[in-house]
Amino acid sequence: MNTSFRDDFWVRYWWIWSVIFYGSLLISLLSTLQNHPQLTHSTPTFILMGLMAVAHAVFSWYPIHWEISPRGAPISVVYMLGLIACWYQLVTWHPSFNYLLFGLYSHIFGYLILRYAIPLSALLSILAAYVQSREADIPFGLGNPLLVFLIFSTIIGGLLAIWIDQIIKQSSQRRELIEQLQTTQQELAEAVRREAMLEERGRLAREIHDTLAQGFVSIIMHLEASEQQLTDAPARAQHHLQLAQQTARESLSQARRVVQDLRPEVLEEAALPEALAHVVQKWSRETGLAAYTAVTGTPVPLHPAAETTLIRATQEALANVRQHAHAQTVRVTLSYTADLILLDVQDDGRGLTAAPPSTTGGGYGLLAMRQRLAQLGGELIIESEPDEGTTLTVTIPLGEQPLA
Repeated sequence: MNTSFRDDFWVRYWWIWSVIFYGSLLISLLSTLQNHPQLTHSTPTFILMGLMAVAHAVFSWYPIHWEISPRGAPISVVYMLGLIACWYQLVTWHPSFNYLLFGLYSHIFGYLILRYAIPLSALLSILAAYVQSREADIPFGLGNPLLVFLIFSTIIGGLLAIWIDQIIKQSSQRRELIEQLQTTQQELAEAVRREAMLEERGRLAREIHDTLAQGFVSIIMHLEASEQQLTDAPARAQHHLQLAQQTARESLSQARRVVQDLRPEVLEEAALPEALAHVVQKWSRETGLAAYTAVTGTPVPLHPAAETTLIRATQEALANVRQHAHAQTVRVTLSYTADLILLDVQDDGRGLTAAPPSTTGGGYGLLAMRQRLAQLGGELIIESEPDEGTTLTVTIPLGEQPLA
């Protein structure tokens, strides 16, 4: 049986009906023996009592082990009609078996749905009135006060049963709603977990691109430059080799930091404006291009995710300038306003229209940048004209930063 079915009050205390039934059966027998020590029809009496006891034992086992409620099963009607028939025969032999009515009425409303229970309880009341009227030698009819009393009691009992049945239905509906809510919560938790996994994979992909991929691009460019100048300018070639080695070491360090899920090392050592200037100066030394940094407005503390995004956006923009722009000068401006943080990376290169397609992952870099910004409510804007350079602008609303 499922746990929720067992948890229902009327299922947990199903044994009460058995106690009432067997108790009323035992009281009827004891009362009969007290009033009539020489029990007439003794063998048939014990046979019918045994049949009723065994039938009830089997039928009580049925709902527990079949994991369903028997109240709506057709077999319940057959079972109850059999009990009423046995009772009627017993009470015609021994009036003391009227005590069994307590067990029968509770059985009817405990084991049958209302559309069966109410007619059978009315039938039982009519039979009880008929038997008792015959014993008292009272005419059986609508003028019989016993019949009127039993019918009135049946009506009151039916109304009470309807009220209790509605309570049971509402309780079952609430249980089902709670189960559905718990299932929905579990599904939502699983969906959140999957979303977190996908987001983490995306974050790692962006981190790898912003660290290892850019590092490898830089190493390749230095090695290619060294190879071209190895014969004509050995000193210059040696310089490129040293830069390649330095970049490889830094990329290895960054890879370890990605594994440890830390911020860029440059942000561990300085505030955002100084860290940004350090990134630009390092890039300028490696490329030999002029690069300038400016900060406008009053710097304010930012969430680490926002600072990391701005550093990564700068690195990606500078990497694209190195690979495609053929620029001579780059200007990086970090602006603090009342409600926005703006980062502008402007070069005087040949523009995006004239730039060759990327073969080193630049397309993914822009996609990764947009994904980073989307998590912060930010935006990426690229403006470019042929032979007039490119301006990459990143905006992050201060109000959209995640809570620390």
